[in-house]
Amino acid sequence: MKELITEYGYQKFVKEFNNLLKVEKPHWVKEKEIAAQFGDRSENAEYISAKEMIRNIDKRLRFLDKIIKNSDVIDINKIPHEKVNFGSCVKLLDLENEEEKTFCIVGTYETNPNENLISNKSPLGRVLLGKKLNEEFEFTINEKNYEYEVIEIKEYEHK
Repeated sequence: MKELITEYGYQKFVKEFNNLLKVEKPHWVKEKEIAAQFGDRSENAEYISAKEMIRNIDKRLRFLDKIIKNSDVIDINKIPHEKVNFGSCVKLLDLENEEEKTFCIVGTYETNPNENLISNKSPLGRVLLGKKLNEEFEFTINEKNYEYEVIEIKEYEHK
């Protein structure tokens, strides 16, 4: 089953993939070739370092290729955001302490807790989907109960 991803997230991964493939990898292959000319490769730090960089780049390329091939790109501009949906940013009011929190629902590969980007498959993401403005709901995670009210729903705008 394919993972949902925003158009922005997908393009970001494609851009990284192309940069690694067309810029970074050729650079390190050249560095490795130059370092190989200095003799004994077993004690050649530059050669070993370049080889390791190529290995890391190849690993990242395989990972990005998997994301690119297994993603279902969603144009969130075409999705209504009257209710919480994939690609929605939701401002919640914590009914216990009157704190406001904002979460944006994106694909699994795009999540970033530091930026409040949560997966549509995460426990909170799943609970939020379909919620309406001013709707109150309870959410339990790690045996802690939360009560929220949806106070704003808008389309996610990447920075």
